[in-house]
Amino acid sequence: MDAQLPKAVDDALTRFLLEQRRLAPGLVSRAIVTGSAVAGDWHHGVSDIDVVFVVTRDPKDDLEALAGLHAASDPHIDGVYLTESEIARGPDAVQTAPQVVEGVLVSALEGGQLSWVTWRELEDGVQGVVDGGDVIWSPTADRHPDVAEGVVTFSRENLIEYWGPLGDGAEAEIADRPDDGPVRSETVRWLALGPIRLVATLETGRILSKTAAARFAQERWPEHADLLDRVVRDRAGDRQTFTAGDAREAIALLRACVAEARA
Repeated sequence: MDAQLPKAVDDALTRFLLEQRRLAPGLVSRAIVTGSAVAGDWHHGVSDIDVVFVVTRDPKDDLEALAGLHAASDPHIDGVYLTESEIARGPDAVQTAPQVVEGVLVSALEGGQLSWVTWRELEDGVQGVVDGGDVIWSPTADRHPDVAEGVVTFSRENLIEYWGPLGDGAEAEIADRPDDGPVRSETVRWLALGPIRLVATLETGRILSKTAAARFAQERWPEHADLLDRVVRDRAGDRQTFTAGDAREAIALLRACVAEARA
């Protein structure tokens, strides 16, 4: 596996990890990059950098200093702080952990990256270890025996329990808007791309990038191919205009994904 990261990601993480070591010496033994940064689907100005920080001790005494570091990161360096023992035990055994969402560090957060999706991503991640004034990157070798079953179960449950009600709420929110009324592009991207990634995981056991998941969904649901193409282009920086009609189509796609989980 190629352990290279996009240059902007490499530069940002190198600066971050060196400063993290200065603020909390000996805390982080390795940092595993997951998500779009290792999937070839990272876009500056749109994508965050997702990291699993493997720690040697309880980071509670370091969190105040680290919170400021995360808040100042640009692009946002998000993620979760876990011990090697917690990684070995799996997400079902870890109730809470320090997690960073959009630059905000929460000391004991449930859910979030504490799912089998993260543990599956660890298998394809790129890990960095601070060596002097540099960071050495290499492929990870983290494997958990329950990850194959766990990631499928999580994806099915998340589609039914999270995305199903979310679709109902989104539909109610735009009920009074005309089809040509404007809707934020981030809303349509979220509705269209989130559920299809979970369906792809149900069928393949892999965690596809958002762009790869869109290609997967275009073959499955060709009636939504144009919307998915526009969503992918918008995410890549080719800004598109979206309407309430587009949001309703994204909700219809969401419901098709939930139906797959229920089948």
